[in-house]
This record gives sequence, C-alpha cells and structure tokens, in this order.
Amino acid sequence: MRDWLIVGGGLHGSHIARRLQAACPQAAVAVIDPAASALAAWRRRADACGMRFLRSSQAHHLGLKTAALRIHARENGYGREHSLGRYLRPSRALFEDHARTVAAPVDRIATHVEALEPVNGGWRIHAADGRRRQARNVVLAPGPAAPAQPHWGRQLPHLFDDDFAAHCAGRAATERIVVIGGGLTGVQYALDRADAGHEVTVIAPHRPRFAAFDSDPCNAGPACLVPFRLLPIEQRPQALERARNPGTVPADIHARLTAQLARGAIRWQQGMVRSLGERGPQLADGRTITADEVILATGFQPRVHELIERTAQRLELPLVTPALTRIDADLAWAPGLYVAGGPASLQLGAMAGNIRGAQLAGKRLARVAGAAERLSPASAALP
Repeated sequence: MRDWLIVGGGLHGSHIARRLQAACPQAAVAVIDPAASALAAWRRRADACGMRFLRSSQAHHLGLKTAALRIHARENGYGREHSLGRYLRPSRALFEDHARTVAAPVDRIATHVEALEPVNGGWRIHAADGRRRQARNVVLAPGPAAPAQPHWGRQLPHLFDDDFAAHCAGRAATERIVVIGGGLTGVQYALDRADAGHEVTVIAPHRPRFAAFDSDPCNAGPACLVPFRLLPIEQRPQALERARNPGTVPADIHARLTAQLARGAIRWQQGMVRSLGERGPQLADGRTITADEVILATGFQPRVHELIERTAQRLELPLVTPALTRIDADLAWAPGLYVAGGPASLQLGAMAGNIRGAQLAGKRLARVAGAAERLSPASAALP
C-alpha cells in the first residue's frame, strides 16, 4: 500500500507529488495517469494554440524553491529572450524543460482510473488495466472536464480535442478559418493561423480585452487569499467570479492581435452564434460568417472532471456547484481523500486551476503529510 497516490499526473499532480516526496522522504508516493509524461496534455494544448510564452510569472513553476526556474534558466543557457515583460513570463521551451526535470523522479503508473472506494486504512483504486491499488491517501488532480461543445457545434473540432493535431494535418494555406472564442487560447490560435497565411475570423461575444493575468496577481498570495478564506463557503463562488478575468489576453498577445486586425489578416466579429449553416456560423443578429473550416476555442465544460463527478455521486460527497467541491482547509473531501486543481477553488482561490494553484495545493498537502508523519506511531519510535 502506498502512502500517497495522486490521480492525475499532469502539472498539478506532478508538483504535488514532488512536494510530498520532499516533505516525507520515506513515503511511497506515485501518480497514476494514462499519459506517458507529465507534459503530454500540456504539450498537446500548447501545440494546438501555438503558445510561445506562458501567461504566468517566472515564480510559477513546478520546482520546490521560489527561484528554481530562474536558476534552471541560468544553468542551462536560457537567455533573456526566454523571459518576457515585467513579470518575466517564461517561454514555453524554458518552462517545459524545467518541468520535465522536476517531474522526472516521480513514480508514474500509466493507466486510467475508473473509480475509487474507501477501505480500512485508506482507499482502493480501480483502474483500466484491471489492477486494484491501495493507498492511505489519495489526491484527485485529474485536470479539467471535457472541452465545451455548444449545442449547435457538437460536430466541430475543438482546440482541446485529443486528436486535434491529426485533424489539422494537410490543411491548405488558403482556407478561411473561423475561430469561435475570443479568449487567450482562441486568439493565440488565430494569430498562429494568420502567420501561416490563412484568412482568419474570430467570433466572440465581446471586443478584444486586455488583462495581464487571468486574475489579479494579489490572488496568488495572502493579500487576497486571506479575506477570501474568511468568507462563508456559500459566498465564495461569487467572489471567484468577480476575481477572474475570462476572455482576456496579456499585453504581448493583445499587441500582436491589434497589429493583425489593423492589416486585415484577422477579422473580429462581435456576436453570439445561433447555428451553423452550410456557408458558416450564423449569428443571432442574422449575419453569416463564411468559412471553409470552423474551430472551437470555447474552453472546458464548467464542471468537475468526470471522475470527481462519479466519485461525488457514488460516495455522496458534496459539491457546492457543478464545478466546485466542498472541501476543508486541508483540501480534504473525505478522510484521506483530497482534491486539487480548479475544483479546489473554494479553498485555494481564483488561481486554483493554474500553476500557482498547483503550488498552493502542494504546500498545503505537504503540511498535512508532514504533520501525519510526525504523529504516526512509526515516527514516534524513531530515535
């Protein structure tokens, strides 16, 4: 029986595993995830939208020390061109290289988790490979829910589809592409396609919007997190909505977009899509946007991952909203069962789903693990 098993071995799960390893060097820690590496889903989505730099600051990474990414850059020949702007936002190349290094010592089990159930002294994991594994503690960090598909476009390719790269293979450079969604992912993809010679139109319910981050930087630390945690649980979902900046892009992307809009390489159509016709999307005001191909950049479904949803139903564990679990200050949903990522936002705040959220969850779970180790009979017997 392992001491800690993290369901979901992506960026969040890998960082949490490293935190637990550091807090309890003798503990048996592993992540379980069908992907071969911690960066598989990350790379796929970054490739899809043409990401060049992260939106988060240099301080947000998978390492255990505040300056870990900066030190990695210096020691591995990454120059100033890999740090962007006031917050020294890292290049994708730098971040991924560092993340691979950090995640390498984590024991990975390559399979899909289908269910979990409580057993005496811990939890039993039912996996797609037919094996049943047990752990004293389980962390649910499976990532976001499935891509959001509007009712009128369920047949359309989505940037976050697992097979999106295969769908795009062999595309002609003259195709007229319509992108549904004016957030960071959609705008990055539009810029990437415009650079490749396509005629691109973005459809969004709003004009291009600028914000340095997807929420105010104070949500990364006590200035905003302490007042947030003092709110009653029932008021926190509304506070999260107020804290976030959906559908926005940072300054460098906004500048590139403005330049492409000015030269006509990208067109921006403000409106809501009502249906999909033979010629292209039809807007609520009657306009039809002609397209050879329509791509969805509509984010993820606003709900917890299906594994968390099934677990809530089967074990009658509480959700505050379809996207948020009711967990305590230690991120515990049940004894020995913890939640990280976006579903933990009621404890970790507006940045729970991003890299800073992984850091916050990792530190909190490391404290839990360290306290448990100090209180265990085995530890008490040590000289």
